[in-house]
Amino acid sequence: MNEIKRQLQLKIGDTTQQQQNVIQKISAQYPMRIKKNNAFFPAFISFALLVGACLFVFSYIGEKQLRTPPNETVATTVEQEKDNENNTTLLLTDEQKKEYYKQYKKIMDKVSEKKLGLGLEVAPMESFEESDWVEPKDYEKMVNRIVEDFLTTEREKKAALSRYLEETVTNLDGETTKPIYVSFSGLMIKIKVTANFVTQYNAEHDRQLFIAVNDISTQLADKKGTWEQTSSKASLIDGGKTYSIRIEGIFNFNGITYEKAFTIEFSCDEFGNIY
Repeated sequence: MNEIKRQLQLKIGDTTQQQQNVIQKISAQYPMRIKKNNAFFPAFISFALLVGACLFVFSYIGEKQLRTPPNETVATTVEQEKDNENNTTLLLTDEQKKEYYKQYKKIMDKVSEKKLGLGLEVAPMESFEESDWVEPKDYEKMVNRIVEDFLTTEREKKAALSRYLEETVTNLDGETTKPIYVSFSGLMIKIKVTANFVTQYNAEHDRQLFIAVNDISTQLADKKGTWEQTSSKASLIDGGKTYSIRIEGIFNFNGITYEKAFTIEFSCDEFGNIY
C-alpha cells in the first residue's frame, strides 16, 4: 500500500490517460489485493487521485497568490505612480522659494489691476506646502485658467439674468437710469447707473446723436453689501449713437472688499430716446 501511495503522489497532475496507466500498472503488480478488494479498490484509487489533484490545484493557487498582489493593490500603485509623475514636487531652497513667491505676487498684481471683482490673492508664504511650489510659468497658467473660468461664468450669468432687468428710464429731470448685473467673486449684484445725456440733431445723418454726458453715478439696487464708485470714463462709439461708460468702484460684502471695473452702454435712437 505504501508503494501505491508513492506512485499516486508522483502522478498528481498527470492527464487522465496517464492516471489510468498508473492504475493498470498497480493492478499488475498487486493482483491478489485487487481481487480481495475488487468492489472498492477502483473507487479508492479514483478518490485518492481526486484528492491529490485538489491538493495540487489548491497548492498552485496559494503559491500564485503569494507571488501576485491583489488587483486593488496593483491598481492603487499604478495610480500613485501616475500622481507622482504629474505632480512632481520641486526641491527648492529658502532663497528660491522667496524668489518664486515674489514672482507669484507680480502675476497676481497684474490680475488685480484688471479689477475683475474676483477676490483672488496669493496665500501667505508660510502656509505653502512643499507640493504647492510650482514654476512661475505654471503658476501663471493656473491663475489665467481661473480668471478665464470666472469671466466665462460671469458672461453666462449676466446673459441669463439680463432678461429680468428693468427697462432704461429717463425721468422729468433728464436723468437716465439703466440697471446692470455685476459679478463679485461669483455673487451677481444689480447696480443702477444714472447719467445726464445730451443729444442733438445731426443733419448729415438725419437723426439725433449724443454730444455730451454728465453726472455719472451708480448705486446698489440690491440690499447686499456696500458700493463706492471711484471713477467713470465715457467714450462715444458707433458714430455718436452710443456711449460706452467704464465705471470703477469698491464693493464690500461680509467684510471682504472687491475692486471692480465694468462697462455699460447707453444708446439713442433717431428721435433721441435713450435705451
